[in-house]
Amino acid sequence: MEAAMILSRHSALIKSKFKAAGIHLTISGVIFLILAYLIIFEWYPLPYFTADGGWQGIRIVALIDLVLGPFMTLIIFNPGKSKREIRFDLGTIACVQACVLIWGIYTVYNERPVAIVHWDGEFYSMSAKAYEVQNIHVDELAQFGAKKPVLIHAYRPVDIEAIHEVLTLSTEKQLAPFEQFQLYQPFQDNRHQILERQLDINEIINHNDRMRRELDTFLSQTGGQINDYFYMPLNARYHNVVLIFSKSGEVKGTLDAPYKQ
Repeated sequence: MEAAMILSRHSALIKSKFKAAGIHLTISGVIFLILAYLIIFEWYPLPYFTADGGWQGIRIVALIDLVLGPFMTLIIFNPGKSKREIRFDLGTIACVQACVLIWGIYTVYNERPVAIVHWDGEFYSMSAKAYEVQNIHVDELAQFGAKKPVLIHAYRPVDIEAIHEVLTLSTEKQLAPFEQFQLYQPFQDNRHQILERQLDINEIINHNDRMRRELDTFLSQTGGQINDYFYMPLNARYHNVVLIFSKSGEVKGTLDAPYKQ
């Protein structure tokens, strides 16, 4: 009889724990949906989501928001405690989760691509960190274009003073030329000469069946022909892709496969 009572209390405790964890998971799920929207549509918009860390950002937020918090509630919650103790436990859990989540959000936000910079025939994905060491706020990038991340051209300097500045920043602050703000110009003003240096996409797809299939899918969805677009390499943080440009200089998609130079 006593064993049955103990088993019954234990079962009730488990049910209460899962109920509390379920409520926590529901609340966390709403928060996660909001953050997922920001990551997918604002911070890591297509076509940069997969190549530049969007998936990694989603996983960080999901781990903290959907796993850490509800799991802590499942372990710690005990309806047998006093209301004061329960409030303290839940408050502690909320505080810990909020602190870790703020760290995760800051990390994901700070790593977002804020600029796609052209340099010497290739594009490079840029986060905000390179501009911070130059005391440049990311809002200053808006002068080169309104769309985010903004397309920018970094020109190759020819005069001695400008070359010296590039070398100084490269040595002292470990900044590559495409990271240096003083070299930036609007992409649209230079797009014709930039896109003239496009990849030979026919040569690439002849040696890469996966990329050929991706390109065929893209063209069937857009109703375009292969020569309606320009193809330029993008060096992103997680894997290299080919950016597909319209003739007006807008990025229309990517080929999510390594390119060959």
